[in-house]
Amino acid sequence: MKNTLLIFLLFTVFGTALRGQSRQFVFSFNPKKLIQDNKLDMSHKEEVIFNLYDIEGKETKYIMLDKTSDALRKAKIFTFKGKSEDGTKLMTLTIASGKLTGSYLENGKAYFIEPLKENCKKKYKIYSKPDGEYKVGQPIDFVK
Repeated sequence: MKNTLLIFLLFTVFGTALRGQSRQFVFSFNPKKLIQDNKLDMSHKEEVIFNLYDIEGKETKYIMLDKTSDALRKAKIFTFKGKSEDGTKLMTLTIASGKLTGSYLENGKAYFIEPLKENCKKKYKIYSKPDGEYKVGQPIDFVK
């Protein structure tokens, strides 16, 4: 009986620890190349395609609207809002100082994108926060 109780406690503690861990996926991305290929620093583009990943590491196509104002464009800051090609993920992205940051919402759960290390401009991580409910976007946020 003691062994059964001990095994039950171990599974309970281990299961709780796993649920509390954040998940992460690391990938390579070159924001400078995206800006050059789409000529974003010269003019406003209606739609920009981002080939990124989801938290599971699955390559995903995101169709983003360029929401950059002229003042931000002159400062080389670019903002985007959009969704995955299959419509299951809502995403916001910013490129500033040559680095990509952003977040996406899928099935009510928020995932965050940022450089893997502070000085890194080509390696990024997608991760989820383990504790708390983090809101992404606005309650009536959508892409037309």
